Amino acid sequence: MKLKSLGYQSELIFTDFDGQVDAHENYLVVRTLTNPNFFWGNLLIFDRPPQKGDYDLWVKKFKAEFKNPQIYHVTLAWDTNDGVIGEVSEFIANGYELEAKAVLTAKSVIKPPKFNPNLQVRPLTEDSEWEQMIQLQVRSAHDNLPKHEWEKFYRSQSSRYKAMVQAEFGNWYGGYLDGKLVAGLGIFHRNGIGRFQIVCTDPNYRRIGLCGTLVYQSALHAFEKMKVTDLVMCADPDYFAIKIYESLGFKQQRLEYGVYWWDRNHQKVDS
Repeated sequence: MKLKSLGYQSELIFTDFDGQVDAHENYLVVRTLTNPNFFWGNLLIFDRPPQKGDYDLWVKKFKAEFKNPQIYHVTLAWDTNDGVIGEVSEFIANGYELEAKAVLTAKSVIKPPKFNPNLQVRPLTEDSEWEQMIQLQVRSAHDNLPKHEWEKFYRSQSSRYKAMVQAEFGNWYGGYLDGKLVAGLGIFHRNGIGRFQIVCTDPNYRRIGLCGTLVYQSALHAFEKMKVTDLVMCADPDYFAIKIYESLGFKQQRLEYGVYWWDRNHQKVDS
């Protein structure tokens, strides 16, 4: 099975680093070996949307591939040209949640209309900067989980991203105002495709052009230093930042869909 969407193709940048992909005729098995309960890093990706009667078949396939009794989730996604949701009612009736991602891409970027010239953007180099970035991510996280759970997740992901930076898979960028870290994101690449990760801004420094400026400056760096030809950004289709990305020249290509279930005796986000 060959992936169509740049969204899914760019996800495999991370799997190639510390995971495994097993190809079958009509689906891929994606595994993150360092974190088996990372929902969207351990999943099946099918070559078509679900149809009526697929619920039992797809869940059985997942459980056959992921036999570790410590895995407490099921994640199923599908890769299509037209972004069709498919028949998901049986999944929803059995406690699954539907997730949509907007895939935006750019071959070049333009200066944002709300450019902040005071923001200094540069790759992180010191352990202390990575620690500051974790705390920034926790401060800017949604309030749907306790802060300590978000910190557990971001700390685990930070270890992964830091190792990828050291292996020259990409960079993590910090945005600084008067020497204070107030924004951040990562860009990682493979075969000319660059993928953004965890774009965040300090809640006390929003609406002053930091997000657009950070994405713009880091994208220029990626085009020049990483030699990428396509940059990929995935976001909640209802997220306000999509308009910021579009103002930089990103264009929405498609919606990706997936469903997931987890044992509610565990936290939704796990390290």
